[in-house]
Amino acid sequence: MASFLVGRGARLTACIGLGAAGALAAPAACLYPEYTFDEPEPSGGTGAISSSSGDGAEDCANGADDDGDGQIDCADPACGDFVCTAAVPEGWSGYFALFDGEPAMDPGCPPAFAAGPPFAGNRGLTAPPASCTCSCGPAEGQACDPVDGITITVADAPCGSEPHCLFPLATPGWAAQVCRGPDGVFSDRLTCGPSSDAECSATTGAPCAVSVSVSPLAASGGACAPSDVQVQRPDPRWTRLGRACAAAEPLGRGCNLGQVCAPKPAAPFEGGLCIARDGDAACPPGPYTERRVFFTDIEDSRGCDDDCACGAPSGGTCPTTVALYSDAQLHTCSMQVTELPAGSCVDLEDNPSVVGRKVTSLGAPTDGACRPSGGTPSGEARGASPRTFCCRP
Repeated sequence: MASFLVGRGARLTACIGLGAAGALAAPAACLYPEYTFDEPEPSGGTGAISSSSGDGAEDCANGADDDGDGQIDCADPACGDFVCTAAVPEGWSGYFALFDGEPAMDPGCPPAFAAGPPFAGNRGLTAPPASCTCSCGPAEGQACDPVDGITITVADAPCGSEPHCLFPLATPGWAAQVCRGPDGVFSDRLTCGPSSDAECSATTGAPCAVSVSVSPLAASGGACAPSDVQVQRPDPRWTRLGRACAAAEPLGRGCNLGQVCAPKPAAPFEGGLCIARDGDAACPPGPYTERRVFFTDIEDSRGCDDDCACGAPSGGTCPTTVALYSDAQLHTCSMQVTELPAGSCVDLEDNPSVVGRKVTSLGAPTDGACRPSGGTPSGEARGASPRTFCCRP
């Protein structure tokens, strides 16, 4: 008995022989019953191309001719938003639509590329060096300079005004609480003012003792201790966002051997489909040649060398008070004219004689400071946990 495989909707014609003669009989000797099979064919199959006589819209990812034009998926002109692309190489994954742009322009993932969680990474790291600040403690171990280094100056103009005549008073061998007065400016001297000569010696009738100033007493020596370096790291910033969206399954047919029909990325995504793998890798041989590497973490070793140091102290002074006297007798300090701190100026009244001078108080050194140095930036920030994408141009 012969067996027949009959397709959906086919007609079966059977010739039934009548005895031994039936095999040689004319067609009139046969019966022709009709059999109609309306059951649907099983799904799946052995790889045969599916076809349809329907007039529905073409589904470009199901391997079938949905609109009945004899063309499947990427081979159908209706699938202009799809493209044939090479298979994913071993060790790589795909296919992806890749956005590479400013983080504020993140487009999210379109419906055709919504298979699973998207990848988000970054590149273009901006990370300025650490800011390193050294400082120094107060000066310690300083000593006051000899008091005979103080300069006392009588002027013919008030404090803060430009004088015409200046009279420095020497203090050789001076010591604290010791009265000195080998010279001075006396009240009967009226040789000053704008009309005086260069030596301030010609009589002008203008007084010479209008103000007196005393220079500060400096402190010297000693040292400053450096503090620990203070480190500030500016926040790192990525300039580019990489968002990769996986193509939805299944992928279509209608392409050359070894290719699949996949959705075509649209702007603002890169124009070509991409494949990916973890790590910083070279692109594999083949059409996926445009390489991008994105990072999901940062390794930040920015810091400062602990090399703070301090220079020699400067600017230190010793709080000192100086009294001035009008006694005409040599080295006599009895008739006080004024008393003022070293490093200041006072105006005088009635053009007094200024002759005797004495340091009445002397304090410990203060205000010494050191210039810091060091605090060298070190290390760097760089991307970590890379993922490589290789895209078709």
